Amino acid sequence: MFEGPIPLPTMRFRVHTDDPTFHVAWRGGGRFELSGEVSADPSSALAVETPSDHLEVDLARRSTPEHAVALLRRTLPRDIVMTHAPNADGVEVSFHEAVVPAARPPRLRLFSTDLVQRVVQLRENSVEFRGAAGADSYLTILCDSRKVTILVPAGSSAQATAVRVGANVPHGFRALADVPIVSVWKDADFFEQVA
Repeated sequence: MFEGPIPLPTMRFRVHTDDPTFHVAWRGGGRFELSGEVSADPSSALAVETPSDHLEVDLARRSTPEHAVALLRRTLPRDIVMTHAPNADGVEVSFHEAVVPAARPPRLRLFSTDLVQRVVQLRENSVEFRGAAGADSYLTILCDSRKVTILVPAGSSAQATAVRVGANVPHGFRALADVPIVSVWKDADFFEQVA
């Protein structure tokens, strides 16, 4: 069936530019050193090949490696992670393939009529409650664009409020109340039913 061995690619990432004063040096694997300054008028292109994509980033005249890193951060596909570190000659960048999550975490926001109990946003999808509720109050739970409003009785501890929020997130979301922290995710079962 095959007439010989199938060659496997030795380099999964490639970075190249034709600008004579902006240098790209391969340092092994997915590591490259960028140095110099773009001299081409009005701009030069930095070509980047990844295992899944090929893209070009336009660098304006007098662009430095730091400018190239900023543009690459905005342009790279989601399945590629880039890290960078300055060195004596410029900037060393390193590219790695990454597993892309099925869905981004939902945005969790809480609005309360209570002035005493504090809500601290930890991440986009998690919050922490601090202190006890000072009076009977309403708490609106907003997950992306869906919302639910619940009643929080006076004197409810941070743990009790977290459990109450975890049990009452909007339809299509699930919550984990690791008291007093609540984290919310999209409910995969819900999205399979509507698909």
